[in-house]
Amino acid sequence: MSLPLPSALHGRRIPWFRIAAIGWLLAVSLIALADRIALARLVEQTRRNDPNAQIGTLSARVIDLERLIAAERRQPKPASAAELTAMRRSLDVQIAHLKEAQAAFAHVGDVQALQARMTDIEARQEQDRVTLTTVQTTPRRTSAPPRPLAPPFRVGGIELRGGEPFLSIAPLATGSLASVRLLHPGESERGWQLQRLDPHAALFRVNGTAQRVILP
Repeated sequence: MSLPLPSALHGRRIPWFRIAAIGWLLAVSLIALADRIALARLVEQTRRNDPNAQIGTLSARVIDLERLIAAERRQPKPASAAELTAMRRSLDVQIAHLKEAQAAFAHVGDVQALQARMTDIEARQEQDRVTLTTVQTTPRRTSAPPRPLAPPFRVGGIELRGGEPFLSIAPLATGSLASVRLLHPGESERGWQLQRLDPHAALFRVNGTAQRVILP
């Protein structure tokens, strides 16, 4: 038959149970916190390795490149050959980086679509370079000088009247002396205004254009 323990012994055991309970709760809290930290790291790592996110980034960069090409083609002044070469090298570097990133993260179908778009960009760059080279190397054609007009009358020689020079003219249809007329500088005949008389030529103005007629 066991004897009942004194009340003083019961009072000593109660603090040990409380300490054990507090320690157990603290251990459970630490384990839960560690699990939450590990889960957060796992979610962040999964997000970084998501192929869809990588494809979205690559597609955005390709769109930026296409917008840059479109803006350059809208410029009124064509770029020089050196600028096109530098731009092509920069695009080649970016395209190489994109291809490497695509090979690591993108799916096969997405890679083929992006490569097709990059090939189109390269083709347009090559076409612009060829067009610029053609424009720079094409010689400019000089327009031929306008052919002199024939006056609607016959031109004779220079005659002096009172010390003033006059040009003798006659209609084309007749050769009679009665039809001969003397034309002074400043006067006009059938739209031909005599401007000046030289020793061997007469300078006319017809429709705002100078015409030189050699005297016989």
